[in-house]
Amino acid sequence: MHEDLIGRIMEAIDRSKKWAEKGWKVTFGRREVEVSSLHQAQSLPQNVVCREEAVNYWTNVDQTGKEAAGYGKKAIAALKRNDLKAAEDAIYFSKYLEKAFVDYTRTWKPVHEAVKRELFK
Repeated sequence: MHEDLIGRIMEAIDRSKKWAEKGWKVTFGRREVEVSSLHQAQSLPQNVVCREEAVNYWTNVDQTGKEAAGYGKKAIAALKRNDLKAAEDAIYFSKYLEKAFVDYTRTWKPVHEAVKRELFK
């Protein structure tokens, strides 16, 4: 029924879950230590001053990505019920959660726009 939208949402869910794994360039501390993923942050030696800050940042990215993915799953369930409005609402929440990282992630806005186009046909 809405197979292309469901496919796009599934791709966005996969990408969203991997934000902290794939990462992007971020620097921490006065020395601007580059830490580009959760794994890299967790691998920093305990005595690195910015380690806790980096781990907290990337843990937040990981949790946010997983929460956004959860709303994506709700959108798929709504589409399977043919409830476009509920799907649009769920994707909107994913897009809202992504705002803090949107310069790096760019995952949910295009999906939200596609769902809105379908909704207002």
